[in-house]
Amino acid sequence: MNDALTTLSAPWEALLFCVVLLAAPVLAQQGRRQLLPLVALIVTQAIAFFAGHGAIAYAAVAGSALVHAAGAWRLTRTGGVMLLTTGILTAAAAVSLHLGHLTIALVLSCLAIAMRTGVMPLHVGVAALCDRAPVVQTQQLASTIALVFVHLRFVDHHAAAMTIAPWLIRGGAIAAIVAALITLAQKDLRGFYRGTTTMHGGMVLAAIGAASYGGFAAALLVMVTMGLALGGIGVMTSALEARVGPVSFSGPGGRVAAFPVLAAAFVLFGGAGVGLPGMAGFVADDLLLHTLWMTSPLSTVAIILASAFLAVATLTGYAKTFLGRGLPSIAPDLLPRERIVAVTLLVLLLVLGFVPGVLITPADAFLSVAPPA
Repeated sequence: MNDALTTLSAPWEALLFCVVLLAAPVLAQQGRRQLLPLVALIVTQAIAFFAGHGAIAYAAVAGSALVHAAGAWRLTRTGGVMLLTTGILTAAAAVSLHLGHLTIALVLSCLAIAMRTGVMPLHVGVAALCDRAPVVQTQQLASTIALVFVHLRFVDHHAAAMTIAPWLIRGGAIAAIVAALITLAQKDLRGFYRGTTTMHGGMVLAAIGAASYGGFAAALLVMVTMGLALGGIGVMTSALEARVGPVSFSGPGGRVAAFPVLAAAFVLFGGAGVGLPGMAGFVADDLLLHTLWMTSPLSTVAIILASAFLAVATLTGYAKTFLGRGLPSIAPDLLPRERIVAVTLLVLLLVLGFVPGVLITPADAFLSVAPPA
C-alpha cells in the first residue's frame, strides 16, 4: 500500500512544482488580468499529469501551449509563433499516439521539448520571450515540466527512443557548451538570462536522451530544476529592471547596497542553476552526469565544461550588476509578495537538494513502467 502511494505521488508532486511556477510571476507582479489564463493553465497541466492515455495528455499540453501563445502574442510575435508551433507539434503527437504511430509521436515530442527549452539553434522563440515576455517565459517553463513528464511516461519507452538517444545526448551537450560560451560574452543582464536559459535547454535535451537508458527521474529533476532556478532568475531580473531599468554590464554596478535581498536571491537562483551544493541543481547534475558517463564520455565532459563556463558567467553577471561602488536608489528592495515568491522557489530548490528522494523515488517508480499499449 505504501509503495503504491509513493508511486502515485509522482504526478502530484510534479503538478505542485508546476503550479507554484505558474503562479510565481503572477503573484510577483500582481497580474490580476492573468488570473483567468492561470486557472486555464493549471487545469490543462492537471489533465496532462493524470491522463491515463498519451493522446489526452499531449492534447492537454497542446492546449497549454496555445494559452501561452495567446499571452505572448501582443508582446512578441516570435515567441508567440514558437509557442503556437509547439502546440501544433504536441497536438500532432497526440494524434500520432491515438493512431499508434509511436515513432512519429516521439520525434514530434522531442522537437517540442527542444523548442520550449530553447535548445540551440531552435532558441529564437525562447530568447524573444526572455527579452519581451518574461512572465510567459516562466509560465511556459512550468508547463514544459508537464511536457517532459508526458514524454517520459508515454513515448520514451518506445524502442525508437534508444535509437535516437545518442543523437539527443550529443546534440544537447554541444548546444549546452555553445550556449555557455555565448553567455560568457553577454553585455547585459537580459543577455545573461537568455544565455543561461539556452544552456539549460541543452542539458534537458541530453537528459531526455539519457532517460532512455533508465534515467527517467534524473531527466524530470533536471527539468524541474531548470524551471525553478530560471523562473527565479527571471522574476528577480524583472524586479530589478522595474526599479533601475535595463542593466548593462558596462555601466555602474553597486546595487547590492540598495537591494540586498534581491541580490541575495539572484545569486542563490544563479547558484541553483549551476549545481550549487545543497540545491536541486547539484543532485540533478550528479544524476545526469552518472548516466551520461556510461553512454557518452565526451558528452559528459562537454556538459561539465558548459556548467563551469556558466558558473563563471553567473559570477561575472552578479559582480557587474550588484558589486562595486554603491549606488543610491529610492526604489524599495523586494516587496513582500516578491519575497514570498523568492522564498517559495528557493525552499523547493533546497528541499530537492537535501531530500531529493521525495521526487526521485516516486518519479522513478512511476515513469520507469511502460504504459499499457
